[in-house]
Order: sequence, then C-alpha cells, then structure tokens
Amino acid sequence: MLSILALIFIIIGLFKLTGLFFRAVGTLLGWIFGGIGWLFLAGLAVTVFGLALIAVSVVLVIGLVALIAAAVS
Repeated sequence: MLSILALIFIIIGLFKLTGLFFRAVGTLLGWIFGGIGWLFLAGLAVTVFGLALIAVSVVLVIGLVALIAAAVS
C-alpha cells in the first residue's frame, strides 16, 4: 500500500516537472520565434516603405516633367 502511495506521489511530481519544463521551453521558444517574427515584420515594413518612397519620388518627377512640358508648349 505504501508503494502505491509513493508511486502516486512520484507520478504527481513528474507531471509537475513536465509542466514546468514545457512552460519554460514554451516561453523560450515564444521569445525566439516572436523576435524572429517581429524582425520579419520590421523588414517587410521597411521594404514596403522604401518602395513607396521610390514610387512617390518617381511619380513626383514625372509630374514635374509634365508640368514643365505643359508650361513650355
């Protein structure tokens, strides 16, 4: 009877240890994958913003050339 009680306590202890392990590993992997995700989103935002700056400047230059051509003719 005592061995069954000891076995129950060992199983409870192992469940607690497993929960602690998975919580620690989950937190660590969450930080790592979260950081990678934020870096990916930041790179995507910078790329899109950079492309937008190039596109806007090209549109402005074309508009300026069109205004000058209209003023000259």
